[in-house]
Amino acid sequence: MSSTLALKRFYKQATAEAADEGFVVLLDGRVVKTPEQLPLLFPTLKLAEAVAAEWDAQEKEIDAASMPMMTLACTAIDWVGKERLQAEEGIGEYAGHDLLCYWDDSMPELQDLQKEVWQPLLDWTALTFDAPLVTTSGLLSVEQPESAVSALKKAVCSFPNMELAALSTIVRTGGSLIVGLALLKKHIDVEKAIEAVLLHEKFQIERWGADEEAEQRHVNILTEFRTAMKFLSLIHD
Repeated sequence: MSSTLALKRFYKQATAEAADEGFVVLLDGRVVKTPEQLPLLFPTLKLAEAVAAEWDAQEKEIDAASMPMMTLACTAIDWVGKERLQAEEGIGEYAGHDLLCYWDDSMPELQDLQKEVWQPLLDWTALTFDAPLVTTSGLLSVEQPESAVSALKKAVCSFPNMELAALSTIVRTGGSLIVGLALLKKHIDVEKAIEAVLLHEKFQIERWGADEEAEQRHVNILTEFRTAMKFLSLIHD
């Protein structure tokens, strides 16, 4: 999508329609392709219509940042589709150092929050994927059981390209594979996911107040999570 940043709008209408192997978006009747010039096929009409709406909403210049559904679809095809093993490995690495495994034991109130919010997700992960993970205090490194890491990596590999692109966004933004898997498996909603990945920051903000950088980080994470979940909902509709 970066190649379209400086482009002026060159079409009058964007539409979505059925094709031989899925659905496509057309600009004045011409099929849209990915930045790598690969066929941009969508699994559902609703996703194709959402991308067509993004193209239709462009004004004089095309702003890629305002086209999150298009961006994720292209990521799924140009990156995940072509570099599937690399994508799986990049996401799977978080199994060895998931955010939820690094607890802060400096304050009893924070410990209670971790037990309330994080421990149920760790328990769910152990039960659902047979992947019990070890927690540690502070920034001390912890080596996770090889069987648990392998089980979580296997779970990552089970998702199709489009879903894997969404999972990558969630995991890399929030720092937690556990939260990403819980979202994709519909075990938690976006609000619970945000609560988990921002647990420490929000605790500090409540005690010491917010700063502009922290607030912007919260907005960015919320935006990325909601975008990924909207993308997934359009895939499954």
